[in-house]
Amino acid sequence: METDIRGTSLLARPKVGAVHRFGTNGVLYEVLREVDDRSVLIRVLDTNEETLYPIADVRNDPTN
Repeated sequence: METDIRGTSLLARPKVGAVHRFGTNGVLYEVLREVDDRSVLIRVLDTNEETLYPIADVRNDPTN
């Protein structure tokens, strides 16, 4: 398993540009960039709002 310099699995890191959905029926969002070990900057596609979002939640949200 490949890891980054912090020892975090690269497979566990959200992919920049990936589109996910908030839960099963939620709106779509795009991962813009990793901010730190625990959060990413996302853009909600319906509103173009940008906000921080936990990486753990991105892992649990379905991709679209």
